[in-house]
Order: sequence, then structure tokens, then C-alpha cells
Amino acid sequence: MNIKKQEAQFIIPSFLCFLLFIIINLKDLYLVSDLSYWSSYLTNQPYRILSYSFVHKDFNHLLSNIFGIIVVRYCFINLKLKNIFLFLYLIVLLIPIQTFFLFVVDNFLFYNPNHLLVGFSGIIFGTFSFILLSSHYGKEYIFNIFIDLKKNNEIYRLMIVFLSLGIVYSFLPTISLFGHIAGILSGFIIFIF
Repeated sequence: MNIKKQEAQFIIPSFLCFLLFIIINLKDLYLVSDLSYWSSYLTNQPYRILSYSFVHKDFNHLLSNIFGIIVVRYCFINLKLKNIFLFLYLIVLLIPIQTFFLFVVDNFLFYNPNHLLVGFSGIIFGTFSFILLSSHYGKEYIFNIFIDLKKNNEIYRLMIVFLSLGIVYSFLPTISLFGHIAGILSGFIIFIF
């Protein structure tokens, strides 16, 4: 497989995160809140469904999510990934599923229309949960697309550690526990279906 083609699935989302970081934090063209998930504005401003995942509040936030993309890449290599678009497929699937979970929880469970959320971590957590199940059971197809992920106990244990630490980390102030949980549930759903 052409390594350069395989790397594009990790470079594209990283580039989008960096680009929006520059546009928001260095060029001051937009505010973080202009592109964030905000449950009360989501139906009137549907671009937020896509934008909030690629917006980061500061450089540390951006770097932690880029590190997550590096971990995803490491895991896919060790699971003998055969598909050069799997991470991009997962991003396209995770964003609307995660957003749906957040919207339902915010508007029908907690009645929190002012919940703001930004960052790629929900997608990272969703991908981690997908990798967790794939490394334990193996996964040949995702929606009739051949991916041929192999079982791997080392990656399975690594994902247990990362997801466990991530959940504990999610209880810190200013970290979105519900964003991370929505991502994890979304990854499980994509694996199952």
C-alpha cells in the first residue's frame, strides 16, 4: 500500500484543526464561540455540526487532540489497516452521531441549551472505542467497505488504558465529559452496525 496515501487520512483532519486554530486564535477572524457546538444555535446554524470538532480553545487543547490522532495512527498500523480512508470514514460518521447524542442530552435530558463544546476529542474517543472493539473482535467491513482490521491484544489493552484515563480526565473542570461519552458511544454504534 502506498504510505503517502495512507497518511492523508491523518494529515487532513490535523491540517483542518491547525487551520481553524490559526484563523480563530492568530488571525482573529472568528471567535471560538462562533463555530462551537452550541445546542440552542445548532438548528439555526447547522454549520456548527461540522465546525465544532475542528475548533480548539487553546494551543494545549489542539496539541492534545493531535496527539490523539497520532495514537489512532499507531493503532491502525498495528491492526494492519488495509483501507486508506478509514479514519476519514470514521470522522464523517462520528460527527453526526456524536452531535445527535449531545443534542438529545442537552435539549431533552438536562435542558441545557447553552452547552458549548469544541475540539476533536469526541472523534478521538469515538475512534478509540471503535479500535477497542476492533482490536478485540477484529473487523472486516464497515458499512460494506473492506477494512480488514485484525485482532490485537496489545492494542486492546492500550485502548482500555487510554479510554479509562480519558474518562477520568473528563471529570476535570472545563473538560466535556458528555462530549467524550458521546464520542465513545458513537464509536461503539459504528462498530456494531
